[in-house]
Amino acid sequence: MTATQIPAPAPAAYESTPSRGLQPDSVSAGSPQNLVRRLAERFALIAFGLYHVPLFLNNYPSLGGGGFNDVGLAPRWGRVFTIPGIWLARVVFHVAHPGNAAGDNGDAAEEYARLLIAVVIGVIGAIIWTIADRRRPRGAGVESTLRVLLRYSIALGLLSYGVAKIFPQQFPPILTSTLDQRVGNLTPMALLWTFMEYSRPYAFFGGLMELIAVGLLCFRRTATLGALVCLAVMTNVALLNYAYGVPVKLYATMITLSAAVLVVYDAHRLFDLFVRGRPVVLSREPSVLHDRIPLAWRRTIKLVAVGSVAWSSVAAMAHTLESAVPSSALDGAWQVTQMTSASPSAAWRRINVMYGYLVVHTSSDSTFACKLTDLAMGTTLPLQCSGGHGGEVRWTREQDTLRIEGMFDRVPVSVAATAVDRKSYPLMRGRFRWIME
Repeated sequence: MTATQIPAPAPAAYESTPSRGLQPDSVSAGSPQNLVRRLAERFALIAFGLYHVPLFLNNYPSLGGGGFNDVGLAPRWGRVFTIPGIWLARVVFHVAHPGNAAGDNGDAAEEYARLLIAVVIGVIGAIIWTIADRRRPRGAGVESTLRVLLRYSIALGLLSYGVAKIFPQQFPPILTSTLDQRVGNLTPMALLWTFMEYSRPYAFFGGLMELIAVGLLCFRRTATLGALVCLAVMTNVALLNYAYGVPVKLYATMITLSAAVLVVYDAHRLFDLFVRGRPVVLSREPSVLHDRIPLAWRRTIKLVAVGSVAWSSVAAMAHTLESAVPSSALDGAWQVTQMTSASPSAAWRRINVMYGYLVVHTSSDSTFACKLTDLAMGTTLPLQCSGGHGGEVRWTREQDTLRIEGMFDRVPVSVAATAVDRKSYPLMRGRFRWIME
């Protein structure tokens, strides 16, 4: 069973075949079913194309796609397409700050405005297109072009996400600073991320299913199965994004809808096979793209498109497979045992250093983070922290004891702390068991 079967319009249009397949010329050009179908397909081709094409380079992490940086080729490419969305959001909907024009796939007002533009252009374009060729029974290549667009838009978009879960880039090990927070102090998105970060096998499975969908969508014979896998996986992802406030709801929804369109093309065949238990035959939908492009060229284009995104993702994320060796003797979690300071602010309770940040948890349950420069430069740390905190301190370590001295918040400070073992947290001591007694 493949994703190349056209959905049947009306029972009268069928020939008596076991597969209930729609014959290309069995519906007259002026029939209502044919007119609705032509309008729908052309609207989908234009609207989905205007949404997916601007995000093409966003699939390349090594070019800055996916939020890896703000200065790469992918963000610059995205800014070209965000201009009309920003204009519409500001002028028509009066949104003061519609987005950062980075061209990413987030939930900024600019993204929704650009989607509205795509929908409006899709409606107008489909009507004009259908009127212009009303004498022809079907627009040449519309269906096959739409299918190819959706298949590879999904495949290229999910590829980097799947790799990010396998390595893992998207869900790295839980930060000790997160372990020190109360559940009630977490944001909904942080709670979801902590859930995913805790179980490496579950995150790996999520990435594996996304990559399976990618592989199946790359071939016409398995495209329908790939769309079904994608529909199941991405429906779950979209619901998680909605339920936990993850700011990629629009993109997850559009990927889910794209997969749903591919499934609709084979809806009658799937219904016959799984519900009625009837045999279906291999569909033989004519494909203008495949008929006009030689096989060698099609394979080359596919290899370059999919392979380049895979290489870009692996190149940008491979470092996460390295062993978690601390970048300096300061890295880790520290329990403050003594603190002397003339500052009226709350005393420090815990210190966490990881991934270039120093996070301080105070005795009043407040938290502030300080971005660190190159720790290899020495033991002096200039600190610029959230909440207006800052200063310059010196640190020394003797075995499991850390000492910090210097000026912080314009007053002298002296801190002594001891190293905390990650296994001391109950969450990190949990183990899988077959039998619970």
